[in-house]
Amino acid sequence: MKTFPALLFLMLTAPFVLGWQEVEGEIPAPAQPGDERAQQDGLPQAHDPLWVGLGQCRIGYNEKSGLYTIALTPQVKQLADQTVSASGFILPLDSSDRTRHFLLTKRTPVCLYCAPGEPNEVIEVYSEKPVTWSEDLINVTGKFSLVDNGDQGIFFAIKDAQTSKPTTIDRFLGGN
Repeated sequence: MKTFPALLFLMLTAPFVLGWQEVEGEIPAPAQPGDERAQQDGLPQAHDPLWVGLGQCRIGYNEKSGLYTIALTPQVKQLADQTVSASGFILPLDSSDRTRHFLLTKRTPVCLYCAPGEPNEVIEVYSEKPVTWSEDLINVTGKFSLVDNGDQGIFFAIKDAQTSKPTTIDRFLGGN
């Protein structure tokens, strides 16, 4: 029973130690189920510095409103209106094989109806030219913008995007 006081202490102090600021009705974002996440961890992922930076943004979920929230880091805020590049996986938003509007995900999609991972692991992309869907990594370069779509859990976009295939080294670094 000596562990109970220690657990209680951790539960009460974790929000302050981790920097979580409580907002009425807001809780940490519902996470992807652990078993699903564990399976995805064994699949290829993108490891670009952009994903590392986006992953440092804290996601929350307001049960009362049903909206996701995000606490952006100063580094991510500075990326607004800058040209960025990221590799990732295409998650189509329509049934076409070629699309100009899709989600770029850090993790390999395993379901066409749900984004893999957390909201800070997804970027909405608007491409200049139609992109053919592929299950391989793709590089995207364009103008980064911050989006406030708590309804869908979309907080980042790349507009006027151009795409290319990753180089051999990108493919090597992108896989697990």
